[in-house]
Amino acid sequence: MELFWRIFDTALLLAGLAYIFIKYVNPFFDKRKKDINLSIEKAIEAEKRAEELYKDAQNRLKEVKKEIEEIKKEAVKEAEIEKTRIIEDAKASAERILGNYLTLAKSEIDKQKRELYQEALDMSFKIAKDITNRELTGEALDKVNDNILKLNDEILTVK
Repeated sequence: MELFWRIFDTALLLAGLAYIFIKYVNPFFDKRKKDINLSIEKAIEAEKRAEELYKDAQNRLKEVKKEIEEIKKEAVKEAEIEKTRIIEDAKASAERILGNYLTLAKSEIDKQKRELYQEALDMSFKIAKDITNRELTGEALDKVNDNILKLNDEILTVK
């Protein structure tokens, strides 16, 4: 009889455990399975959204690269225009400097010519005076001086 009660207790224990498993553990695992499946579905949706975002980001990156290329081309174009303008400004400045230099040089040459002419004139008067003082008399000296003054007046009016 003792064996019967042991088997009966074991069967009762197994039935209780089966009842607890069916009542509590099975719904827990079913719920857990549903949660895992829901998480997998959400992960799949998130992956699809991530792929869409990735494709969108790639498209935007392509657009940005195109814009960058356009900006680079525009910058190069503007740099060429600026380079041309700077070169033209430099040429114009060089021409102005050359023109100023030539004007200054001509002015200096004209000044030197006048000074040389004045020196030659002064020297010729001095030499003429020395010669006339040595060789001419008073009357002849007056006639020569008058002629020199007339010639000097003619030269100055011609100039």
